Amino acid sequence: MRALIIIITAFFAGLIQGVAGFGSGPIQMMTYPVFWPLSVAAAISVCVSVPLNLNMLVTYFRKIEWKKVLLPAVPYIAICSAAIRISKSFDQAVMKKVFGGFLILLAAYYLFFDRKKKTGFSIVRTIVYIAVSAVCDALFGIGGPLMVLYFLNVTESKEEYLGTTAAFFFLNGIYNTALRLIGGILAVQQIPFILLGIAAILAGVAVSHRLVDRMDSTLLRKITYVMIGLTGIFNLFF
Repeated sequence: MRALIIIITAFFAGLIQGVAGFGSGPIQMMTYPVFWPLSVAAAISVCVSVPLNLNMLVTYFRKIEWKKVLLPAVPYIAICSAAIRISKSFDQAVMKKVFGGFLILLAAYYLFFDRKKKTGFSIVRTIVYIAVSAVCDALFGIGGPLMVLYFLNVTESKEEYLGTTAAFFFLNGIYNTALRLIGGILAVQQIPFILLGIAAILAGVAVSHRLVDRMDSTLLRKITYVMIGLTGIFNLFF
C-alpha cells in the first residue's frame, strides 16, 4: 500500500510541477510524513524531485538565465545547510503541528493573495524570501512557493521561468540530498521508495509536457492550494 501511495503521489507531483513550475514538494509532503518522520520525509521529497528538475532543466535549457539562478542559490544553500544540520534535533510531534500550520498559511496566502503580475522585488524582500524558503526547504522539504514568486518577478517568459526555476531547484536539490546523506537523514532502506518515486514523478512531468499549453494552470494551482490546506489541517489536528 505504501508503494502504491508513493507512486500516485509522485506522479501528481510531477504533473503539477511540470505545468505550474512548482508543487512537487507540497504534493509529496501530503503523504510522505505518514510513513516517515518529517525530516526523513522532507529528504525523500527533495531527492525524488532532483531528476524531475533535471528533466525540466534539459527541456528548457536554452531559456535559462544562469545569473538569475546563481545569485539567490548561494545564500539559499548556506541557510538551508545550517537548518538541515539542526533539523534532526527538533521534536517531530511538535514539528508536525508547525508543519500543519505552515501548510494552512501557505494555502491561504496563495488562494487569496497570489498575483500573477510583476510587482518588483526590493533587496530586503528578496533576502526574506530566500531565507524563509531555505528554512522551509530544510525542515519541510517545501522551499518552492516563495521562490516561485521571486522567479515570476525576475523572468521574462514562461519558458525562461520554467527553466530558471528548474535549474535553481536542481542545484539545491543535489547539494541538500548529499548533505542529508552525509548527516544520516537518508538511509539505504529508503532507496526502493525513492526509485519508485523518481519513476512516477518523471512519468508525471512527461504527461505535463503534453498538457502544458492546453491546461488551465490557474485552476490546477487553486485545486492544489486547497489540497495543501486540507493536508495542513490533518497534520495540525490529527
